[in-house]
Amino acid sequence: MEEDKKPEGKRYRTMESIAGVFTESDVRQKLFGNKGFQFYLFQKRWKKIVGSLMAEESYISGCKGPLLFVRVTNSAFLQQLFMMKADILKELSKDEIGRYFTDIKFLAGSPQKPYKPFTTLDPVNSAIEKEQKRYSQSLSEGEEAWIQNWVKGHVKKEAVRAPFAEMMEEVLKIRKGELADGYHPCSICGSLCPPASPICPACQRKLARTKKNKVILILKENPHYTYQQVRAILPCEYSLYEEARDILIHRAKEKIFRKESADEEKRKLLSLLLHRPLSDITVKEAEDMLKHMPQKKWD
Repeated sequence: MEEDKKPEGKRYRTMESIAGVFTESDVRQKLFGNKGFQFYLFQKRWKKIVGSLMAEESYISGCKGPLLFVRVTNSAFLQQLFMMKADILKELSKDEIGRYFTDIKFLAGSPQKPYKPFTTLDPVNSAIEKEQKRYSQSLSEGEEAWIQNWVKGHVKKEAVRAPFAEMMEEVLKIRKGELADGYHPCSICGSLCPPASPICPACQRKLARTKKNKVILILKENPHYTYQQVRAILPCEYSLYEEARDILIHRAKEKIFRKESADEEKRKLLSLLLHRPLSDITVKEAEDMLKHMPQKKWD
């Protein structure tokens, strides 16, 4: 990196290459100076220290102070490595990390399990692979012939027959893949939905809107009702009750601001907020308690 001066005297730096990101900051130390990471790299160098033949049946499993633990999967190799202990320690003394170990303990053990690195993108990639596998179904000759015959009989323009047939093939592959993966028809509309759900997402949204509207109607007639009282009439989640109640509170505030039946709306708002029956709240009480509610100054 080069260091220069701007005309105003402020110092700044220009970067020659991307390597400067690591060489000129403490990022390098944080990434590559970690002891655990350095020991991981040292484990990878075991093959270079003892040779490929011995490394196939042994591996570094851990350490405790200056003592290094080596797992060996074959009794004959264990004896051979024990006899080579002095030579191995000599090779370790040449290694940047290995020189800190003055003794080795060889232990009989199972083969090393392959370690697959995990990243935050693994779930995303796994979902993509699963979806690609699901939608890569093959079509039978009869299905392809049916598509071609249908296109010839229903699509008049020759130029669009091929892309139309290709589109139908892809849609059929998706449907076959979903059926093979356990998808089933929605109990309401008949479209395919995931195995864990009895109805499709579109119908779930429609039902949620319908139930929310029912809760709103209950609260419009009885604004003082609590969640338990509403649930006794219509089973629902608290979040749905809270959303419906917030909608009615917002509507009442808007009407009060616009001076549309302000006295009546103040009574309803107070009933919603305090869970008191509307019949127990007088116009004067509502006016006194909500006198600071904002209202428009113009007609």
